[in-house]
Amino acid sequence: MAIPEDVLVQILQWLPVVSLLRFKCVSKSWYALITHQNFTEKHLLHNLSTPNNNSARYLAHRRDKTTGDYVVSSLSYEPLQVLPPTQQPLPPPYSGIDKKVEVFVVGSCNGVVCLYDNYDLNIVLWNPATKETKVVPKSTLPRFPAFFQASTNGIGFGFDARTNDYKIIKLLSLTDPDPKLSYFEIDFIDQNEVYSLSTNSWRKVDNPPCIIFDGFKGMKAYAKGIASWWGLCGWESILSFDMSNEAFLATPLPNERIIGSKSENWREFFVLNEKVALAVGVLNEDQLEIGFDVWLLNEYGVKESWAKLFTCGPFPGIRKPLAFWKNEIALFLESSDGRLVVYDSSTKQMSGLQIDGEPLSLQVITYVETLVSVKGGNGFENQDTLAWMP
Repeated sequence: MAIPEDVLVQILQWLPVVSLLRFKCVSKSWYALITHQNFTEKHLLHNLSTPNNNSARYLAHRRDKTTGDYVVSSLSYEPLQVLPPTQQPLPPPYSGIDKKVEVFVVGSCNGVVCLYDNYDLNIVLWNPATKETKVVPKSTLPRFPAFFQASTNGIGFGFDARTNDYKIIKLLSLTDPDPKLSYFEIDFIDQNEVYSLSTNSWRKVDNPPCIIFDGFKGMKAYAKGIASWWGLCGWESILSFDMSNEAFLATPLPNERIIGSKSENWREFFVLNEKVALAVGVLNEDQLEIGFDVWLLNEYGVKESWAKLFTCGPFPGIRKPLAFWKNEIALFLESSDGRLVVYDSSTKQMSGLQIDGEPLSLQVITYVETLVSVKGGNGFENQDTLAWMP
């Protein structure tokens, strides 16, 4: 007796990506169902709505101490453990790259990971579950003056829910390359460009009057379709970009008299409870251990909406926080020698995860396995061929 089509869809959307990729070979009808955009969206929504299932992961990205290659490891959400294979290389063109090249994870959204390097300036979209990759074409937009050199101040990646499209935002600085000019004589011109996966093209967007700190390494936080960077927008701020509205908004940080200056107390940013979180590093009296004051931004654009949540530490041998696990209960940290450790505030215990890399190369990002394609186009091919789908 044949399984009703709506029941079959309900069953299949519970399965992991690896099983669905195998099941495409069962029959033409199964292949059509599993590769259809409608099913991809249903499977994605199911995985996002059940965050404790096997599809919910973290990716730990770092540079291997021995080989110098960039690798990633997958960690299950609960229980928190490293999944086999314990590490895998990045996809081309980043597998076996020269050691002078640094590769950063810009961000992850709906199972798609955005990678960027600071040497060849490649941008790569990658779905680790399906192994599908796409090298994003370089922008051909005119830049004026044409002889000015372009450098990346900030880069972000996210999803526009309004148009069902994935976008990349690059914040560029154009400078006069004349070596005779002093720093104070150099002209700086900002130009920001947005890439759309659906059109596979770049276009210009308005410029924010901001200086971005470490933005070329990727976003500091991404939540609900809004990418954020740490910047100076007349005052120390979080600069945010709405992927749907394609508009920028700056939010001042809490007053320096409370959190200290950036030269005294380093800042780290990540997502907590789907909001931007700020961790201010504070050294203890002997300058050997660091603790963190954690703040949460409750409303973009409103300085007064920053709220201090808690203080953790000081910790010995810790360099910086990376991400939260189980929201406020546990925190991923990077040790001074590049190891990934987790601090559980409920037990006051620190434990290692057998993941390490070159110091300052470690990134931890949330990730969910999906069938989302990075090929582009509209991604909605054959929408009319499966009208029977629920």
